[in-house]
Amino acid sequence: MTVLPDYALGRARYTAFLFTVVGTERSDAENRGEDITVLTALARIGIDPWQEAARLALLPRLEAAKSLASTFVNLPDTRWTLGDAAGTAYRIIDTLPPLSRHGPAPRASRIFLNWRFWVAAGLALALLALIYLGGRT
Repeated sequence: MTVLPDYALGRARYTAFLFTVVGTERSDAENRGEDITVLTALARIGIDPWQEAARLALLPRLEAAKSLASTFVNLPDTRWTLGDAAGTAYRIIDTLPPLSRHGPAPRASRIFLNWRFWVAAGLALALLALIYLGGRT
């Protein structure tokens, strides 16, 4: 079974951030006062939530919070002042995963996690053993 990219484990690290409640819709809105999460907010204004979470995680915390606050101010069916949005954004940004000092694993080092590599290595070792043992008889 193939895992769709949207459900891949690499995106799981943004779960706490994306599912944090940021506010409530106005009572006269379509969903009548439902809670709005970061995921909902980003999706409503047409931004891919996981890509935005990854982008914000790479920014300095202050800059990421300012960017997120401007997103909240532009949400339809909500009432945000810039000050309220900024306070909420500063709180929520702390749920993003910390930056890795080393970044993602280089492609060359990830090859060792691939099962095909280990099958090929095992076959090569078996062939070498056969050659070595075959020459001794």
